[in-house]
Amino acid sequence: MKKESLMTIPELMEFLKVKRNTIYTLRNLGLPTVKIGRSVRFRADSVIKWLSDLEKTSNSPVSAYLSDNTHLL
Repeated sequence: MKKESLMTIPELMEFLKVKRNTIYTLRNLGLPTVKIGRSVRFRADSVIKWLSDLEKTSNSPVSAYLSDNTHLL
């Protein structure tokens, strides 16, 4: 079985080069997460696929959020 690493919020912030509030907003907009107890983790391949799918949909809520709030990134 292939070992997949799970990222914490600070690791995902670094990976995406965004602020913590942006991560929380993206979660509310559908960013895939893995809950382990009370902890939230992110699979890199799931995040990349989710972002890739967003590129194909220019009318997504995330695109609208990002275009209106680029100062938060």
